[in-house]
Amino acid sequence: MKRFLTLVLAMAMTLSLAACGGSSNSSDSKEPAQNTDSSDTNASDTNSSIDPTALYAIGGGATGGTFNAMGSTFTQFFNDGKVYGQFSSTATTGGVQNIMFMQNGTCDFGIIGLSVLVDAIDGTNAFDGKPYEDVKVITPLYNAYFQQFCTKDIKTEADLRGKKLVVGGPGSGDEATAKQLYTLMGMSFDDFDPQYLGSNEGIEAMKDGHADGAIAVTQLPFSSFLELTNAEKAYLMPLSQETIDKACEPGEHSIPVWFRATIPANTYKTQPEDIATIAQGSYLCCRGDLSDELVYELTKYIWENIGDLNMLHAALANLTIDDVKDCADLPIHPGALKYYQEQGIL
Repeated sequence: MKRFLTLVLAMAMTLSLAACGGSSNSSDSKEPAQNTDSSDTNASDTNSSIDPTALYAIGGGATGGTFNAMGSTFTQFFNDGKVYGQFSSTATTGGVQNIMFMQNGTCDFGIIGLSVLVDAIDGTNAFDGKPYEDVKVITPLYNAYFQQFCTKDIKTEADLRGKKLVVGGPGSGDEATAKQLYTLMGMSFDDFDPQYLGSNEGIEAMKDGHADGAIAVTQLPFSSFLELTNAEKAYLMPLSQETIDKACEPGEHSIPVWFRATIPANTYKTQPEDIATIAQGSYLCCRGDLSDELVYELTKYIWENIGDLNMLHAALANLTIDDVKDCADLPIHPGALKYYQEQGIL
């Protein structure tokens, strides 16, 4: 009987150790957990709340435009990271629609120009009476230059009256910009025939003689307009100094939207001299309710792989982290801000 009880007790102890994950090597069970510095953690860590299977949409722009290319570029770039989620690019008419899609949950991220961003924050122009303060900046992208391409019979701003002018798709950043700038020129859309077309459609309309002018707010040179100027079917019209001065005033906005800029001579074939214009920043933005951890990791991924991002599109070729310093007055997402503060940028 004693031998039987001894065997039973021995078996019970063995089963107890197995259930508790016990090791026959007592020194292993006492070994302290590995000390991992927080700066070395990433989205694949077991303590991360980031779901690598989550779906995210990035609002881009009209086909042929730089915003559209930026949406596709960041979709590819973030998907290469593999651990942050599954990203897709959503075709939109541009910045205004990107913000509207972020408001209603269709998009989580969007490419936004500064004028539209400030309109959303302040509740002006396209967002009159319905501000969207929950749009947040992750990173600057590139400076976008206002460019007015016209047929040769248009020499001054006054000559735009009565013409067929491409102003961008409905709800696009270009449309919002056109309304603002033509107002500064003393005109409304009633003073000419607005053509609500995206970049590619606008180019085709000018090629076929169905439009007299088109605008773009984008990088230099704008590839979609190179074909027109190379064929000498359009030229770059300068803005008047009066319009430039008015545009660079903050006006009703909380943040100045435009700054003075120059398009260097010979940027386009039909442009032998420097052209005075205005420019503004463009940004990768997101909804403010995205988790701080997700946005922090995406921001970190961007800057730890900036060389790869620089090569994905010409507009991003010169982007450096120092450009973030110009965003100090903008609403930066807390996750991105945490990274920039760690780097001593903001």
